[in-house]
Amino acid sequence: MKTPPYQLIATVGSILLVAFVLAAYRFFPGQLPPWTFTLAWVVAALVLLGTVMELWLMWRDYRAGYLFPMRNASLFILLFSVIGLPAYLVFAGATGRELGPATLLLVPVFLAFATRNLFRVRIDNLTLQAKTGFRAPVEVPLFQITEVSGTEDKITVHSEGHRPVQLLRVFFLASHWRALRDRLGELATTRTP
Repeated sequence: MKTPPYQLIATVGSILLVAFVLAAYRFFPGQLPPWTFTLAWVVAALVLLGTVMELWLMWRDYRAGYLFPMRNASLFILLFSVIGLPAYLVFAGATGRELGPATLLLVPVFLAFATRNLFRVRIDNLTLQAKTGFRAPVEVPLFQITEVSGTEDKITVHSEGHRPVQLLRVFFLASHWRALRDRLGELATTRTP
């Protein structure tokens, strides 16, 4: 699975920002030249742009019926990040609270990692992509799916060369679970002779 450019920019930029904040505020306080801070703000803007692009693509896939977010802590952290962080920044600005450049530089990093770590299932006309844990997502072309089995509360997708994907009903909204069962049920029937 090839990493899209907007994800690569957000990941590399996040690592650079964390390293910069550590260097500027922990190891060399007051010793870095001013241009490094300007560069850090540019990198933060790029991280934010890459993250917004990824969020927009997720929203588009969700509206199209391809994306099924899992109902767990990763979803609530992402929702808090997308709604709560901008609201807090506006509140802090309106009340005159000083957040400091280190905090502001790390806000896009937090948002990027919250977005990237959303547990989700994405199924379109070509692939099934499942991020059901902290490991990298499993991406399986639909033609490589060999078996779809399940019960009322669990679906297991087997494929050639990939670990099985297990989906549990408890982690999905009822409407998402029905849509997943229907879509994966269609795949199971097309595999039956």
